[in-house]
Amino acid sequence: MIEDLDNQVATLKEWAKKAEQERKADGAQVGKPVPTSVLARRLAERKVPYTLAVTSGKGGVGKTLVTVNLALNFARQGLKVLVIDADLGLANVDVVLGLTPQYTIEDILSGRMSIENVAITGPLGITVLPAASGVAGLSYLTEEQRLALMDHIDHWNADFDIVLVDTGAGISSNVRYFILSVERILVVATPDPASITDAYALMKVMFMNHRIDHFDLVVNQVRVEREALDVYRTLHRVADRFLSIGLNYAGFVPYDDLLVQSVRKQKPVTLMFPEAPSALAFSSLAGKVLERWHQDRERNGQALFFWRRVLDESAPAPAARPATPPESD
Repeated sequence: MIEDLDNQVATLKEWAKKAEQERKADGAQVGKPVPTSVLARRLAERKVPYTLAVTSGKGGVGKTLVTVNLALNFARQGLKVLVIDADLGLANVDVVLGLTPQYTIEDILSGRMSIENVAITGPLGITVLPAASGVAGLSYLTEEQRLALMDHIDHWNADFDIVLVDTGAGISSNVRYFILSVERILVVATPDPASITDAYALMKVMFMNHRIDHFDLVVNQVRVEREALDVYRTLHRVADRFLSIGLNYAGFVPYDDLLVQSVRKQKPVTLMFPEAPSALAFSSLAGKVLERWHQDRERNGQALFFWRRVLDESAPAPAARPATPPESD
């Protein structure tokens, strides 16, 4: 019998606090970008797009920044990218990109506009499906609205290589719904103990309620990679102790003043300061994501069709072997 969440959270906070005390600020070091041209070329030949949800248990951890900068790095590889802003009531993908959409997903659901008229083109040719901000009614879609949105996207006559879904934070029904719709799930966390605890809570809910047993983790706002590895090992230990999931370390993004400047100017750091430590980290992360996608498709021999997992939650998720914590350099 799995212990109650309060006991698990207490254990998690204890480990997080211990890891925090052991960290040393040695200066950020970011790995070199992973070459991905061959993988991108192979990916573009496929009929079914790769799908990824970027999510988090806690707000304010940089989830949208990760989504946007990943999208731009994929576009640089010549891939056709769609970004769906699935934080339906508090959308900000358009804000981060400096875009001013005339219509949003709200107009699709109301029947006022078609999905083709709502979608807008962003930097490097990425396509953005914007959502509304400050619309409380969209924070909790009804089942009919979810099915309607699914139907619009499924029947959209558009050709994309990659679909990125920027979910809301937390464990609301909207968040869980969009997470269920994709192949891979990228959880964004920071060294903040509250962020770590909420990231674990998100994974626990998805595992216990929906049998999702594999996640990728990127740690944002760190001083050195050792700090990110501490967060990963903390989450890996508690997930291994209380759950049976595979948690893969995807990488980290260092705290970067240039990233802060780019956010204030509403221009992604990938474009504004391409040699900044955070920009290089996003490039490296994009390469790792492409590589893992390629490995998954090669191993499984087939793709998961976008949205189909939502229709059949009763199907068991593929067994995932818990990942081995990486060694620090």
